[in-house]
Amino acid sequence: MKSAIKKIIYCIKKLLDFVFFLILILVNGKHKNVLRLSKCKKNKIAIIATGPSLKEDVHIILDEDYKKQTDFLMLNFSAFDSLFFKLRPRHYCLADPMYFHSSWRDEEVFRFFNLLNNQVEWPMTIYVPAQNLKQFVEFSRLVNSNIKVLGVNTIIYNGFEKFRSFFYRVGLSSPPPQTVTNLAIFVGINTGYQNIDLFGVDHTFLSALMVNEKNQLCQMYSHSYDEGEVEYKVVTRTDNNKIWKVGEYIIACGNMFLSHDLLENYAKSIDCRIINNTKCSMIDSYERKK
Repeated sequence: MKSAIKKIIYCIKKLLDFVFFLILILVNGKHKNVLRLSKCKKNKIAIIATGPSLKEDVHIILDEDYKKQTDFLMLNFSAFDSLFFKLRPRHYCLADPMYFHSSWRDEEVFRFFNLLNNQVEWPMTIYVPAQNLKQFVEFSRLVNSNIKVLGVNTIIYNGFEKFRSFFYRVGLSSPPPQTVTNLAIFVGINTGYQNIDLFGVDHTFLSALMVNEKNQLCQMYSHSYDEGEVEYKVVTRTDNNKIWKVGEYIIACGNMFLSHDLLENYAKSIDCRIINNTKCSMIDSYERKK
């Protein structure tokens, strides 16, 4: 009897979650210029994230045979790295709020937009959360005819599990883009690639944490394009520059890893193979390179 009651309560909760999700789609969902699962299948894409370990794998990425059979996706400030011009990526992902409205990093962001406007001489599509698409177009002022901008609906699916992949395929939902890497992998899947290679996805966010004498969360932080000394820095939010509380930060990291699980399950459902080439990666969702 108890198990039957629990099952009924669970079904009611899922039904309410599903109805609420449908309401969110009607209110916040975007339907024009958004990414849906491509019917045109492609061979391979390499997603070049910005973890420090990327430096160890550059020789693999730049191998001429590998480049001939692979398209590339880069993200964030990767355009400042010389690798950007060597790979000439067809796809680029941005998810951080600083790319959509004014923030404490405006100088760096506008330098990035200027580079895209004046130095991208090949066809490239930029993907941003659909809910920020209009903001991005207005804030970036990109006029480069080589660049196309598409939105990705990032409304989080809640409801009956059997419908999840359907909403991902039609572009009305995606796994939570807790980091831009989560968004990038979803883009790789829905643009029709059957094989996805991951590089620089260290995700070692939990391995170098400490709390200083001021009770501030700190982290040993570096990206592949950093050239200076690595130091312990206060961990701040990118949207408002406020210092993370330890509990909130760990929850955010947990959501990021759960998003990778959802991405792997979705990829398998449409016969897309994701291989993690990052030896030190903390992500346990994907097949590892042998």
